[in-house]
Amino acid sequence: MTIFRAVPRAAYKAEKVHTRYPGARLPGNVPYFVDNMWEFTRPEDKPSRRHAVYASPTAALALDGAAGVGQPQDGFIACRVECRTSPKTFQLSVVDARYHPDVKRLQRVVHDRLGGHPHIGLESKLALAPLFLPGVTRDELRSAMEGNTELDGLVKELAALVTLWTDTPDTAVGELFFEIDEDNSYTLHQI
Repeated sequence: MTIFRAVPRAAYKAEKVHTRYPGARLPGNVPYFVDNMWEFTRPEDKPSRRHAVYASPTAALALDGAAGVGQPQDGFIACRVECRTSPKTFQLSVVDARYHPDVKRLQRVVHDRLGGHPHIGLESKLALAPLFLPGVTRDELRSAMEGNTELDGLVKELAALVTLWTDTPDTAVGELFFEIDEDNSYTLHQI
């Protein structure tokens, strides 16, 4: 499958070899707690969004996605992605993760569970805080759930509702992401 990525025109270098991003990426288009639930429920054979490179099935969609950050489309270049070896890749059922039904579904549960209790105390809010922190790992969340019945219950309820990993991908428009291992790399070829 040919995939495409749009990059800022000023930053494009044809000869650049891209390697694994050294840190964890935080989401810019979904709430932290949704990202945390996606990472918590991620099957081991799927790429992590925290270390992912985002792409699209067409050059036009790649440009649309890049311009979606509030910059004009002509400030970007559409490129074909070429990986040295085939990486773990995953395709969504929607054009961008921000539109995935999990986002609204999980938000509704959190709003119903927490918004319906206006007098919830600080201690109860702090018990749930790990779920809402940026970039919480699966192990960190599991550790925080131990002995914390409020957090344990909420995380298990949300995890049962996550469909991101089991949805049928939309091969025509679904956003793609792939994870480059330490020994892999990719290059971008302007189209």
